[in-house]
Amino acid sequence: MIAAAENLNAWLQLSEPLMVAFLVLMIYISINMGISLGLLFLYMFSARRWSEQTTKPSTAESEFSSMLESIKSLKDEISSVKEALSGVDLKPVLEQLSSIESRVSALESRTVILERRLAKPAEAPAVPRILERKPPEAAVPTISKLSDISLTFPEVKYAGIITSQGYVVESYGVCSEEPAKLLEIVRMYSTNSASIVRGGSRIEIFYIGEVKDLSNYGILEFADGTEVSEDVVDRAKKAISRYFVSAIASR
Repeated sequence: MIAAAENLNAWLQLSEPLMVAFLVLMIYISINMGISLGLLFLYMFSARRWSEQTTKPSTAESEFSSMLESIKSLKDEISSVKEALSGVDLKPVLEQLSSIESRVSALESRTVILERRLAKPAEAPAVPRILERKPPEAAVPTISKLSDISLTFPEVKYAGIITSQGYVVESYGVCSEEPAKLLEIVRMYSTNSASIVRGGSRIEIFYIGEVKDLSNYGILEFADGTEVSEDVVDRAKKAISRYFVSAIASR
C-alpha cells in the first residue's frame, strides 16, 4: 500500500511540465485564431486552478496516509501489549479461577441437597410405643393323682395317660371316644398332638414323654369345648405333663 501511494505522487509530479506545455500551446492557438484577450485570461485562470488542484494532495491521499499512520500505531500498541503480557505470570490467576470453580460446584451441590430436603414432606414425630402389660399367667397346678385335675379345672370331663401301644396307664372320668382310636389319629397324621371337636365336646391328644422306650400321650376331654378358653386348655395340658414326669415316669 505504501508503494502505491509513492507511485501516485510521482505521477502528479511528472504531470506539471505537461500542463505548462499545454498552456503555451493554448496561447499560441489563441493568437493565431484571433481569440480575445479576456478569453485567453480565462484559459490561463482555468489552467492555473487545475494546476493548483493537482499539486495539492487529494483528500483520498490524505485519508490513505492517515490510515497508514493508524495501522502503524496499532501495530506498535499490539507489540507493547504483547511485551506486557509476556512479563505477567498467569499461574496464580488460573489457580484462583480453579478454586472459585470448586467452591461454586460445592455450593451447587449443597443447594440441590437443600432443595430435596425442602421438597420432602415434614415427617410426623414418632409416637412413643406404649407397652401393653400382659396379665400374669395363672400358675399351673400340681396334682398328686389324675382325678385331682377336676378340682382345678371343672371343665375337664375326662383325663387319661396312654402309651403308644394303646395301654391306658391311668384315667379319670369317661371319654366319649375310645382312647386307642384317638391314638390312631396321631399316628395317621405323624404328629405329636391333635385337637378334635365333636358335638359340644373338645378332645386334646398330646405327647408328654417316654418311659422304657415307649411314648406316652395325654388325653383331655372338655365338656363344653366351644366355651373353654385356650388358657384353660394349655394349663390343663401342662398339669398332666407335670404329673406324668413327677409321678409316673419316676416309678
